[in-house]
Amino acid sequence: MSKRIITTMNKLAAGVAVGVTAMAAGYTGTAVAADTEWAGFVENATYLRDGVGLSKFRNTAQAEFSKPIESDSWSNVSINGTLRATYDGVYDLNDDEFGKDATEEYLGANWHEQDLSSTILQPGTPLPCENDPALCDNLDGYMDQDEKDAKYPDFNDQLDFIRELYISADKQLDNGDIINLSFGKQQVVWGKTDLFRVLDVINPVDYSRHNIYDELEDIRIPQWMLTAEWRMGPNEIFDDSNLSVVWNIDKFRPHNLGTCGQAYRIVDAGCFFSSRIIGGGPYVINDVEEHDWSLANSQFGLKWEGVYGDATFSLNALHYRQQLPSIHTNGNGVSPVPGSNFGLFNIHFPEVNLIGGSIDYYSMNQDAVWRLETSYTQGEEQPRDAYGYKETDMFRYVIGFDKNITIPELGTRSAFLLSTQLFGEHILDHERDMPNEAENWIATMLFKGFYVNNRLSPQIIIAHDFAAEATAIAPSIEYLIDDHWKVNAGFNIKEGGEKKFPWSVTGGAAGGVQTEPLARFLNGPIGVANQEDEFQMSVRYSF
Repeated sequence: MSKRIITTMNKLAAGVAVGVTAMAAGYTGTAVAADTEWAGFVENATYLRDGVGLSKFRNTAQAEFSKPIESDSWSNVSINGTLRATYDGVYDLNDDEFGKDATEEYLGANWHEQDLSSTILQPGTPLPCENDPALCDNLDGYMDQDEKDAKYPDFNDQLDFIRELYISADKQLDNGDIINLSFGKQQVVWGKTDLFRVLDVINPVDYSRHNIYDELEDIRIPQWMLTAEWRMGPNEIFDDSNLSVVWNIDKFRPHNLGTCGQAYRIVDAGCFFSSRIIGGGPYVINDVEEHDWSLANSQFGLKWEGVYGDATFSLNALHYRQQLPSIHTNGNGVSPVPGSNFGLFNIHFPEVNLIGGSIDYYSMNQDAVWRLETSYTQGEEQPRDAYGYKETDMFRYVIGFDKNITIPELGTRSAFLLSTQLFGEHILDHERDMPNEAENWIATMLFKGFYVNNRLSPQIIIAHDFAAEATAIAPSIEYLIDDHWKVNAGFNIKEGGEKKFPWSVTGGAAGGVQTEPLARFLNGPIGVANQEDEFQMSVRYSF
């Protein structure tokens, strides 16, 4: 799509946003409108990183509203919205470490010791659109934020301060079935996994907010979508069943991995993408493939879900674009010219087809819930050393177990929540020069207790990446002072993540084991953050 049409789309989206918000504030149509319900919070999140100092001073104000509207022909008509404004002061308060003036001694200095990498790739350019206009042009709108974007991440051309804004309505059919339609900027959630996603892949994710550790609700990037749900209710076989369709009409957006210079950049990809061959050689990235908006490029999915006895299940199918970048060797045949804008690779986002399903089973004997979520995808691309990438089918699953346990020895009669899950990923057409293992598993555990009438809640989260041999341990405690004030304090400690990979810059014989650039994929989001041990504290006032 041309930039002119994109601009028109953004203006149209802004117009819709303003119009719907105005309707929520004061609907004056012929239908009778109930009062608008408002809720929200203001929050300060202050994080201190070992050896670095302040790594986050995020101040957030969020407001949520729902405006019911009475209608003669539809029921449960409402306009719903979530608006968020964020200012992260770390770029003003710790500008020696983060922001447009941040520097690194060598690429990846924030997660590994210096090795042969420093003789090939120079450190990434922080916030390229302020420091390197040529690189900013190469990245072409992807991972090229400036410092203002990092400070105020909700205020950009995509209007991300609108977390959600949609109209929803039900239509009762003669046979008792209900059709629900929702249109607007939304998060559509298909899966129930924590930290890692299997089916919950409709919305891209902003990992620059806090890597994988924030709630997905806070880091999904909302999209303009139309959803339709046919609620069929019980029948002779099932206790309940629904059929839903989602049509993502928004322009494609990939994950935000965090630009070099930001405090959080998952697998340090932002600095790799903004680096170049040392000595004034070509950039790593030559161009980013842009996808024009058209019906043919839109993303859509179908889900059937139901209830059978103690089991809740779903079958899912989705056509979408890979939200992680795939790196293709630049094949223009032009020899690298030192000092030119020429780059070695182009970034692509291939089309992907997904089929999958989930089942939650409540075991009465165990008083626990077993969860299984699985997906099979075609069209994804994995990185390679010699050839840049390869298209391969992928198989993923999560097995989860949730149980409430009463442990009087721990000083409370309230039940503790134990939630564990095993995330598995299999590359079905694996090649030896892929930095990702053919098979890998990540295990997570949450143990959460409740004291003082459930106002004091300690918890510990542990996640272990088997291939990376990396572990994250996050103990924390939350205290509800009253109905408005809440304080949360904790630590996030990582260990491991020191894997190396025999990378060859020419695609020939390997040049010996080293860390850059491909070991970032092997070490994963936990291993690459192994020097990001933090103390984290947040204070929230809800209204």
